[in-house]
Amino acid sequence: MMGRLGAGLAAAGGAVARALLGGAVMPRTFHTLQCFGADGALKWEETIENLTVNVGLAYMLTSFWKGANYTAAFYVGLKGSGTIAAPDTMASHSGWAEITAVQQTARQAITFGAVSGTTTASLDNSAAPASYTMSGSATVAGAFVTTDSTLGGTAGTLIGASDFATSRPMVAGDVLKVTTTMTTTSG
Repeated sequence: MMGRLGAGLAAAGGAVARALLGGAVMPRTFHTLQCFGADGALKWEETIENLTVNVGLAYMLTSFWKGANYTAAFYVGLKGSGTIAAPDTMASHSGWAEITAVQQTARQAITFGAVSGTTTASLDNSAAPASYTMSGSATVAGAFVTTDSTLGGTAGTLIGASDFATSRPMVAGDVLKVTTTMTTTSG
């Protein structure tokens, strides 16, 4: 049960969580993206903070506090240029589009390891980062987390997404590895 609370609250933006919880818990979520060229050499790496959208916050409250519709299945997708906004959903995110120029036929599952730490707890998929191989040229601007694996699909719940400071061009054969880290710190 604590794992669900930690993961659910960690995915919420820090300011929202502090407002809801009176400063008792300060959760944050980050995506670390590493781009490797076809030769295997690291081309670039960036760590960005996730914005949890309104439907993602509602999903966490409903799943944990009400114990309804919980799933441990979460997927990471690649976000194109444009800005994430709090009202975004999987069915409606007009400010950005999903990158689908990849060899994979589905969004990659996030396989979390064990929760570590106590005062500052952390959960991540560093033992098995999500991996995408580009099938064509694309400009990647960030990543997102959802409850549906359908590449390019509009079903499921958008939990949140993140934006690079500057979008990154990628070409066929580039491999993008995504590590998602969720942390909570008690106040």
